[in-house]
Amino acid sequence: MKRIILIVMLFLSFSTLAAASEEYLADTDFEPADFRGIRWQQSLEGLSGMVDVYREDDDSWIAVSRTGDEMRFGGAELESIEYIFVDGLLSMVAVVAVGEENWSALLDEAKSRYGRETVHVGDDYMWRFTNVMIMFSMEQEDQAVLFYRYIGNLSR
Repeated sequence: MKRIILIVMLFLSFSTLAAASEEYLADTDFEPADFRGIRWQQSLEGLSGMVDVYREDDDSWIAVSRTGDEMRFGGAELESIEYIFVDGLLSMVAVVAVGEENWSALLDEAKSRYGRETVHVGDDYMWRFTNVMIMFSMEQEDQAVLFYRYIGNLSR
């Protein structure tokens, strides 16, 4: 979970580059309304197959994995997928790939699904939509994270 917290902090700082202006919006035709069938801001209650990965003492942040999740994203074999619920609602998803072949395939699939990125700095790519921001980041030399954050209600 520590690695995901670091990516969250990087993502939040990186996202300010594009958050101020609508000229940096990606093509909204490609904006994801959900991740693997779980809608943004859907409640954790009632979802089956969820397994705790991390939980804040007050349950304000709960990271879970889902049993039976296909550990592929396009051509990438995944290390993990964590669904992060803030105040009980799906707010973030972290998709982790290890190894150059897998992170390269992860980035290729993201570009295929979401179109041209709105910000590209070094090994970091970001797509900013109206309600969702997506960031691809090299976390370590051989590990990458495709990170989704719901931004429709910035108070969450």
